[in-house]
Parts: sequence; C-alpha cells; structure tokens
Amino acid sequence: MRVNKYGTLALAHWQRWMPTRIQTLPDPTVYFSQLGMQIQAEVTDLAWELAGPDLPAETYLEKAARLMTARRLAEEVVMANLVWTGDPELPLDQAREEWEQIRPSDENLISWAERIQDYPDSMPSSQEMDDLAQKWAVSVEFLERLVASEPPREYLLAHQAELNEATTIRFLRELR
Repeated sequence: MRVNKYGTLALAHWQRWMPTRIQTLPDPTVYFSQLGMQIQAEVTDLAWELAGPDLPAETYLEKAARLMTARRLAEEVVMANLVWTGDPELPLDQAREEWEQIRPSDENLISWAERIQDYPDSMPSSQEMDDLAQKWAVSVEFLERLVASEPPREYLLAHQAELNEATTIRFLRELR
C-alpha cells in the first residue's frame, strides 16, 4: 500500500507528538494509507461544498482562486478533525508522559540566558522577547530576570513552581 500526502503528514505528526502510539499499530503503513485515503475523500467532498457552484461572469483565474481557497480550507478542517487532535483514547497522564519525552528541555532556556550573558549585544528585540515568552508560556519579566541572574540555572531552580506551571500551560496548549 502507498501512503498519500495526507497519510504522510499524519504519520509525521504522530511520530513527533505520539511516538509510542505508532508502536501499538499492527501495521502502520496500512493504517496511515487508509487514513490518508479517508482524509483525501473528505477534503474533496468538503472542498466542493465550500466552493459552491460556478459564479456568473467568473474568470478562469477567479474560479481557480475560489477552488484553491476552498481546497485549502477543507484541508485545514479535515486535518484538524482527523489528524492534529490528540488521541481521545489516550489518557491525559499518558499524553503528558509522551509530551514530556519530546518537549523542549528547560536547559534550552538556561543556554539561551547564558548566551545572552556572554554576548549582551545579542539581547533580543522586544518583539522577539514577546514571542519567546509566548512560546515558553512565561512572562517577559521572567525571561529578563533569568538573563540578569547569575547563574541562570539557580534562578530556574528558585522559580521551579512558575516554570512547572508554564510547562503545564504549554502541554495543554498542545492538546488543542
């Protein structure tokens, strides 16, 4: 069996976010091949529904844009429903355990802060700090205090509760 592009995307998602679930499948190639075919059929049906009938006086380019937009929207909807969501059968504690295996380590924050301390001119812009704070689910002030502390590892250890809460927020964000 061949796995189409949708099955390949689903497989890549599972490999990243649910690696132990793949091991439970009797034949992953068959599973992702069938899932890919299901996704393709649902995308096609939904895309035609979203596109609607041809419009009077519609040019070729306008029709192509309408059909392409409908297909992209259909792909987003179907992939969100069938692939991007977590496995509803997987208990929350097991999902968290799998996520913990692949999440970025807190050591990355320490390395980042140490790099900034070594090269103060490389301090990120306000927008980059906002983006990093959003990514790690901490405040910009937390990151600024981390960079200002000597050594950053001790700051993280002293604020482990805040970091644990941020980790939980990131996990819950991934479940959506």
